[in-house]
Amino acid sequence: MALQKVRLMPNRIRSLWAIMYYLGFIPVLRNPLFIPFVFSSPFTLLFILFVATGGTALPFGIAGALTMVTTELGLFVGTDLASYKIQNKFQDIVVASPVSPLTYMFGVALSELLFGAPPLIVLFALMAGRGASVVTILAALGVVGLLWVTTTSIGFFFSAYSPSTQNAFIINGFIATLLSVLPPVYYSVSLLPAVAVPFAEVLPTTAAASLFQGALGLGYSIPPLFSFAVLLMAAALLLALVSFRMKWREP
Repeated sequence: MALQKVRLMPNRIRSLWAIMYYLGFIPVLRNPLFIPFVFSSPFTLLFILFVATGGTALPFGIAGALTMVTTELGLFVGTDLASYKIQNKFQDIVVASPVSPLTYMFGVALSELLFGAPPLIVLFALMAGRGASVVTILAALGVVGLLWVTTTSIGFFFSAYSPSTQNAFIINGFIATLLSVLPPVYYSVSLLPAVAVPFAEVLPTTAAASLFQGALGLGYSIPPLFSFAVLLMAAALLLALVSFRMKWREP
């Protein structure tokens, strides 16, 4: 019955489901250690902030961890895609099929969300424990979605030009650090020198962190409408880049 239902799905949805199943569900079952790996860096910084400040900086830690988990989930899709392309030659099969680059990207990206779901659930539970309303949490979930689309597109784009999986891992790890550790993600934009503020405000991770901080009652260091505009523009531009300018087929 389940197989019949899958066959009745439109081709694009069926392709998306197949990619998610083989690259998401099966790896989770075979190697559940992927899940604590997603927890490691964001929750380490969250723990350090909590201990170092006696709990007073916990809201900043939650906002930063939400931003960092989402950023890493998106960027490390690029590492997986480079592996499927270079080592497994899986992308050659996809290119020869009717599957579009966006369908392939989102299939792999949605499978990555299986690993990221537990830490995201924990962080949203902490946000609710801080008094965030259902509407606020839903809005924060939308911010996660926009940031995830943006960083996934970045990871996918760079994976197409990576000469090796090691190179892809280094590049995406470096970008993850640049976007989720150095900018005001675990702290307020107001702590930056005035000359650095305009550069930080146009980063999607800074915009997302500011919205998370506002949702946690810390106030908005960047106007919310401006932050949403930055996230929407970044997601739209990078999706267009992947759709029309990415190296999809080998010459």
